[in-house]
Amino acid sequence: MLIELLAALLLTFAALLAISQMAKANGIEVLEPYARATIGSTKTGVVYLKLVNRTADADRLRALSTDIADRAALHVHGMKNDVVTMDEIACLEIAGSAEIEFAPGGLHVMLIGLSQPMHEGDTFPLRLTFDRAGEISVDVPVKSSAEGALHAHRAVKLKVCD
Repeated sequence: MLIELLAALLLTFAALLAISQMAKANGIEVLEPYARATIGSTKTGVVYLKLVNRTADADRLRALSTDIADRAALHVHGMKNDVVTMDEIACLEIAGSAEIEFAPGGLHVMLIGLSQPMHEGDTFPLRLTFDRAGEISVDVPVKSSAEGALHAHRAVKLKVCD
């Protein structure tokens, strides 16, 4: 009986931990969010995550916000004349039944005007606002500044919107 109770508690804890790494609303899921720890007194940070649209209808990510920065914005790395660029995106469309990965060397959330350094082990809230799904809030864990460094960089086809 005691073993069954302990097993049930462990499963509940594992489920709560998994839920803390995911948030969803009206068919949009935000999965595996994380930020890289900042170095020194830098005032910018970066967040990576996955967006999954579990509906047949497209949705649009229109805004991002957090309590730890003046501004959060969608950015994407690109190449122009053999030079790596970083461009801001005002709006991102997520097609029905699609998944978009925010990853090093590609799409990411820039945190601009950080109010404090981000240390490994910290967490902070990030709010994403969609046309259809509304606002989704997710707790973002801060990982090592080297997290994702070995991520395979690949071109991302994005559908940006006005």
